[in-house]
Amino acid sequence: MHGFDRPSSPGPPASLAGAIPRPRSEWGRTSPRSGGTDAASASRGLRVCVAHPHEMVRCGLEAMLTDIAAEVTVLADTRRAGHRLVTERIDVLICRCAATEEVLGLATLCREHRTRVLALLESTEEQQFALASEVPADGFLLADDLTAHSLDDALRRLMKGEMPLPVALSKWLLGRMREGSAATVRTERPYFLTPREREALNLLAQGLSNKQIARMLGISQHGAKRHVANVIAKLNCPNRTLAVALALRDGLIDEPGAEPPGPEARTAGDAGGLRQRG
Repeated sequence: MHGFDRPSSPGPPASLAGAIPRPRSEWGRTSPRSGGTDAASASRGLRVCVAHPHEMVRCGLEAMLTDIAAEVTVLADTRRAGHRLVTERIDVLICRCAATEEVLGLATLCREHRTRVLALLESTEEQQFALASEVPADGFLLADDLTAHSLDDALRRLMKGEMPLPVALSKWLLGRMREGSAATVRTERPYFLTPREREALNLLAQGLSNKQIARMLGISQHGAKRHVANVIAKLNCPNRTLAVALALRDGLIDEPGAEPPGPEARTAGDAGGLRQRG
C-alpha cells in the first residue's frame, strides 16, 4: 500500500486463525459493526470494550467483534478503559484474567456502572484457575478456545444473566467445593478435650515448653507433660507441631498471641494436672 513495507510479524495463534487483524491498530478507536449474518443474535446491539495488554489478542477480538457487537472499543491502557466506563455506556468489558490492581479496579467500576465483565484465561493451569476465583468477573473464556462463535455465545449468555465458564474451570471449581465440604465435615468432628487440655493446647500454640506450660498453669512439669501427651493423642497427631496446626485449622484455639490464661484459670496445686479428666 503506497509502497510502504510493513514489518513482518508472527502468525496468529490457532485460536485466532479465523480472525484477520486490520492493517493498522489505532488503539482507542471505536469500530462500528460492519454487519453480520445472524440477525437473531442477542449480542448484536452491544457496546463492547476490550482492554488487554497483548496486541495479538486485541487484534483478534476486534476482528471477531466487528460482526458481533454494535460498537467495539479496543484499548491497551486500563486507565483509559476505566475512563470509558465512567463517561460512556459500555455493556461488556473484555479483559485478561489477572488479580492485579488495575483489573480489579476495572471490575469494581463495572459493578458500579452495571457493565458485565468477561475475563480471558491464558491457560488451563491451576494458577490461572486460582486467579479466576479472585477476579469478580461475570464469565470466563479460555484464550485457546476463543472463536467468533464461542465469543458470540459467551456474550449472549452474559446478557441473559448466565455465567459462561470453560469446562476445565467448572471441574476445578467443583473439586474445590468438594474439598471444602470435606474439610467442613472434618471440623465438625468432636475432640473431647478437657478444659485443662484446652489451656495446654493454647500454650502449645504460643510455643511454650512443658516446663513453661507447667509454670503458667500452676502445676507440676509431669502434669503438664501428661496434658500435652493427651492433647496430641486426642488430635491423632504424631507431634505437638502438627497438633497445633490442626487445632488452628479446625478453630479449636485462637491464633498465637492471644492472652495466656490468668491465675483464675489455674487450679490449686499439681494434683489437677496429674489426674486425667473427662
